[in-house]
Amino acid sequence: MKTKIAIACDDVGFERKEAIKKYLEEEKNAEVVYDPVKSKAEGVNNFARLADEMAGVIQRDECRLGIYICGTGIGFTCQVNKHWGIRAVAVTNPYSAKRARLSNNAQIIGLGCRVNDLEYTKMIVDAWFDNAFDFATARENSKKNLLEAERSDNALLVKPADVRWNMGFRPDDETI
Repeated sequence: MKTKIAIACDDVGFERKEAIKKYLEEEKNAEVVYDPVKSKAEGVNNFARLADEMAGVIQRDECRLGIYICGTGIGFTCQVNKHWGIRAVAVTNPYSAKRARLSNNAQIIGLGCRVNDLEYTKMIVDAWFDNAFDFATARENSKKNLLEAERSDNALLVKPADVRWNMGFRPDDETI
C-alpha cells in the first residue's frame, strides 16, 4: 500500500518540491494527495494559507505526513505548529529528520532548498519517511512526551470538530 503524503512549497522551493514529489512517487512508493502549488507564481506569499490547509488535510486523515519546501522550512513550520495535534519540524540533516519522527512522531517536515542540495534533501526525506514511529518499540519517554503534548494542545488550542484520528499521540487502536 502506498503511503499518502501532502507536499507544498513557496515560489523559492517550487523546483525542489517538484523534484521531491517525483522522488516520493517513483522511489518511495508514496501517493501525493495534496499538492496545491502547480507553478512558481502560485507559491508567492502563501505559507500561512498552505500551513492551515495542510494541517486540515492531516487532521481529517486524508494523509498523515507532509513536507513543505521553501528557502529554509522555518516559517511554514512555525505557522503549522499553531494547529491542534500537529508536530512539524524544520530539519537540515538526516539525523534530525530521523529523530523528529522517532522521538516526536512529527507528521510534517520543513525543508530548505537554500540550505541543502537535492541529493542531501533526498537523504533527509529518507531518514524521516523511512523511520515511522512505532508505539511498540518507541522509548517510554517519547510516548509520555506525546501524551503531554496532547494535554498541552487540549489546554492551549482548539481541537477542530473534523479531526478524524488521534494525531499520532497514541497508537492507532486507541480512539480519539
